[in-house]
Amino acid sequence: MTEERKCLYCYNPLEGEAGDFHEKCSRKFFGSKTPPLAEFGLKDIEAMALQVLGRHESVTGVQPKLSVDTESAAGNKKGKRFTIVGLWGSYILKPPVPKYPQMPEIEDLTMHLSELLKIKTAEHSLIRIKSGELAYISKRFDRIKGQKLQMEDMAQLTETLTERKYKSSMERIGKAVRKYSTNTQLDLLTLFELTVFSFLTGNADMHLKNFSLLRTEDDEIVFSPAYDLLSTKLLIPEDTEELALTLNGKKNNLKKKDFDDFAKKLQINDKARDNSYENFFSRRQEMLKLVDKSFLT
Repeated sequence: MTEERKCLYCYNPLEGEAGDFHEKCSRKFFGSKTPPLAEFGLKDIEAMALQVLGRHESVTGVQPKLSVDTESAAGNKKGKRFTIVGLWGSYILKPPVPKYPQMPEIEDLTMHLSELLKIKTAEHSLIRIKSGELAYISKRFDRIKGQKLQMEDMAQLTETLTERKYKSSMERIGKAVRKYSTNTQLDLLTLFELTVFSFLTGNADMHLKNFSLLRTEDDEIVFSPAYDLLSTKLLIPEDTEELALTLNGKKNNLKKKDFDDFAKKLQINDKARDNSYENFFSRRQEMLKLVDKSFLT
């Protein structure tokens, strides 16, 4: 029996369409009828990553990442291909990691789940590289028409060294949001929901550098779209930590009261807190269906 082909962007059946994307999904994410060609395989990516690291153009983070853009494909005026461009790319590409099977598929699914729960989330997709594996790709939200928007992560805003990015607390992030955000209460609610979401999806890697504030074109300082969301429990099941940063002074054995206390510290009223809980739990069946539709095996 032939396995049903699915779109790498939306997970829905392709129903006779060629390639890995619906045309509408390709236009939405890449701005073109067909997706750009990924004319490199896993070994090529590893070599290019080393070259980029040597030029100090790596994207911040320990997971392999490459900044990529698109250009016209040779011999095809209408088609495009991906090219490695250093820090000024429009997309972030994360290749598969042999040590952690299906890491791109897990990250893409976690991001989809975030969107389902109405959390503002970076645009993202899976793509197929030349050697056949799936890679994760995310559209940069700190680039508008070639201009860089100012963005600072919580390590910067709390004046914490990168090597100490796990040595902090969710409460400390809340204080930074309150200090710098233009729309304080909305962004504090976003922080609360991201914290609950990370717990529910088994994400113990939301450290200081995975939360950021962004200065918009309108000169407002807001919580950036969520990024780098990954269910680490699926990759490291033996890890006993439930969050990367402490909540109520601990990283595991977390209970509902810990999240209630966090909401109180963020000055989120009980009604708004409970509405967030209800939004999450009322969508449990939709979340499970999305997991079934995903590319996890």
